[in-house]
Amino acid sequence: MRANYKDALLFLICSFVICRGTGTRAWAGEKDAAATTQQELLDEVRALRAEVKELRAKVAESQPATQPASLPRTAPSPAGADSQETIDQLRRDADRRSTFADVEGLTAGYRRNTGFFIGSEDGNFLLHPWAFVQVRNATNYRERATATEGDTQNGFELPRMKFILDGNIFSPDLTFQFIWATSDTTGNLGLQDAWGRYHLPNTPFALRAGQIRDPVDHEQIIYATRSLTPGRSIVNNVLLNGDDIVKGASISYGFDGNNPFRTEIAITSGERNFDTTFQQFPTNTADWGTAGRFEFKLMGDWSDYTQFTALGNKQPLLVLGAGFDYTGAGDTGQFTHVADIQYTLPNNLSLYGAYLGRYVSHNGGNPLTNGGFTGPGPSANTYDASFRLLASYLIEDHWEPFARFEWIEFDSRELSAGTQHVVYDLTLGFNYYFYGHRAKFSGAATYLPNGSPISSTIDDVLSSHGGNEVIIQAQFQLIF
Repeated sequence: MRANYKDALLFLICSFVICRGTGTRAWAGEKDAAATTQQELLDEVRALRAEVKELRAKVAESQPATQPASLPRTAPSPAGADSQETIDQLRRDADRRSTFADVEGLTAGYRRNTGFFIGSEDGNFLLHPWAFVQVRNATNYRERATATEGDTQNGFELPRMKFILDGNIFSPDLTFQFIWATSDTTGNLGLQDAWGRYHLPNTPFALRAGQIRDPVDHEQIIYATRSLTPGRSIVNNVLLNGDDIVKGASISYGFDGNNPFRTEIAITSGERNFDTTFQQFPTNTADWGTAGRFEFKLMGDWSDYTQFTALGNKQPLLVLGAGFDYTGAGDTGQFTHVADIQYTLPNNLSLYGAYLGRYVSHNGGNPLTNGGFTGPGPSANTYDASFRLLASYLIEDHWEPFARFEWIEFDSRELSAGTQHVVYDLTLGFNYYFYGHRAKFSGAATYLPNGSPISSTIDDVLSSHGGNEVIIQAQFQLIF
């Protein structure tokens, strides 16, 4: 009877402790679980541990003092088993809460314009994983696919699918980005951007190194997810190699703030030369390079300059830009230069115009190369000229009709004899934003009256022998 009394008393004490802890947590949850602070959690853990310690002492006092330590422990009564289980449960709960309390200041969540993130409350650590995919149906009609016959091609493709990790470590001044992209022809995964950047505190200067986007042309620096048309321009993909990733290091001024002027100057391994070793031409496509870009903001906010659309812009934007790249490959030197202007009105009109020229000394290649050659020379000096104009008008944050005009005059000496060397195209289409850039549909029709002497499959452009060429694209973009 005495043992049963002790067991019952012990059971009541344990029940009181459990009810007290549960009641406290329920009350705190009703008040606001999100408002529970680090200190409150630590205080509760300490209180639970103290109660468990006190309970253990009472249980030890209730054990018979004459029981030899060497004897096996007798089976406890059902009430005693419940008490021991309760003690173990409280101990596990206290240990678990103590472990969680050791993870200080951890934040995680989802933001509309950012996506998912994990970081520290002080902002010194941030990891932002994301990905995007573009699914496209494309149709290409060429009046003269060969010298005598026309051709129509149609099918689905994934022009871009990329996986990205970016953020900062130890300080908001030390940032990084890694981008892996699948090939649009093989599906193989390859590394693109891979860099670290350090902003010198309390200065407008920053240092960056790794695989970076060559700081030349505004269109190729903008992410493909924020492009106005389904793909980049023909000028961008043919004369600048699309995203234009290069290996190198740069110093920049004015990017960490709202300075009206900013610039980035880089020393690189040359254009079309990334994911390669340190070796020079002809093992790799270039020996070395240098590049730079200068931008003057006459009005607006720099954050609005990361896209061609006016979607989400809060004030008018006007920016003048200029860039250059010099790439050496053997006896060949390639000098690319750009001048551009962008003007947008808040959630309304967007205009962009750019001139791009490319001079190549001793050019021994076509426009898709740096011009380097290993055969006998010297070759001719060539010059390619181009002009781009983009315009769009946003309607109620969802519909956005757009137009693009391009004119390219390739130097005839870098093409086969008799090949049409002047290319111009007109693109008309629209975007529909379901959820900003994160879920977007784009439709476009492109007309090339003279066709193209060069294929650029990322644009769905195929080479022809002149004549009309029409491209129809329907694309859905999803950012995770």
